[in-house]
Amino acid sequence: MTKLRIWSLFLLLLGICSCVDQISFPLEKADTERLIVSGLITDGKGTKRIYLSTTTAANRPPLLVNGYLTQNDAPRPVQNAQITLWRAGQPLLGSSFQEVRPGIYEYELEEPLEAGISYFVEIKAGGKTYRSAPQVMPSISGEDNLSFSFERARIADNPDAAQLILKTELTLPQVTGEYYLRWSVEEAYFWDLTFFPNPFNKPPPNCIVFAYPDPERITLVNGKVLNRPGGKSTQVIAQRLVDQSFLSRHYFMVNQLSITKEAYTYWQNVREVVNNSGSVFDSPPAAIRGNVSNLNDPKEVVLGFLEIAKSKETRIFTTRGDVPYFLEKVCEYIPGKRYDQYLPTCLSCSAFPNSTEEYPAWWFKD
Repeated sequence: MTKLRIWSLFLLLLGICSCVDQISFPLEKADTERLIVSGLITDGKGTKRIYLSTTTAANRPPLLVNGYLTQNDAPRPVQNAQITLWRAGQPLLGSSFQEVRPGIYEYELEEPLEAGISYFVEIKAGGKTYRSAPQVMPSISGEDNLSFSFERARIADNPDAAQLILKTELTLPQVTGEYYLRWSVEEAYFWDLTFFPNPFNKPPPNCIVFAYPDPERITLVNGKVLNRPGGKSTQVIAQRLVDQSFLSRHYFMVNQLSITKEAYTYWQNVREVVNNSGSVFDSPPAAIRGNVSNLNDPKEVVLGFLEIAKSKETRIFTTRGDVPYFLEKVCEYIPGKRYDQYLPTCLSCSAFPNSTEEYPAWWFKD
């Protein structure tokens, strides 16, 4: 049976409250499509997102696109689902998620979720009802002190690649016992569009690009293993190749997540598969079963993990002056150069998958 690489989407904090990490790992093609549920519900107010999709399968029917039947192995979005958040066994009032794009569902949380209270999500899709396992919102977190450095290293075929190393010096919680932490990192940077001469000397619009610097890195801390209340622990939480995105202000938004033991075990398993080198001595790739199940068919395999976590965000940014390497300005206007000879990303901010012309509210506050 052929091994395929699929993108398994995990909801980590988008914007201020959530972001999505994409982690690819090999998976055997099953006989039937499998549901992928990707979600992170954090304690803070703001937008919560859940992603629903299905894996490829041996019997997957072709998809009608622009009048043509096509077949591919990419996950397909699950549409028209009903999703609600439950608190202590009861639906949270007004907690219905709305489908904002195919397979993407959002809910605006107006009041913070409480530590020590059990939460889960119910999903109705395709005539079936699914629920995530109840999880108690954690109450413990550490303190991040962020720093970055620029280093040279061999990456793939480049023996002298320039990269940024993002670290946290973590102050551990003042407790002994069971707590589990992981980190997600999002980046946001200003991108200089080409300034073409014009009669009004009007500059191009602002362009703020959002992305994920190191989506396949999974950084975990087990408090039982460290067992150092109030101690320090240094963790590498992202590595990022240096490119033209560092010509202007470049933010890294670090979200420390206090997670449950079940979530910690799940992420450990994901990390094992992601880091699998593919040698004959490695354990065979397998579907990682998450914490979502079909109420009427517990044997159905559902992929992904719907996570309940306490979050704490910290930001750090670099400027051009921090970078010890020469960076060429690829979007600079050159007289005589035709418009169509410029890169698409030099002409329009919309060329980036996730961008905006509006500065985030926190952009100039740090």
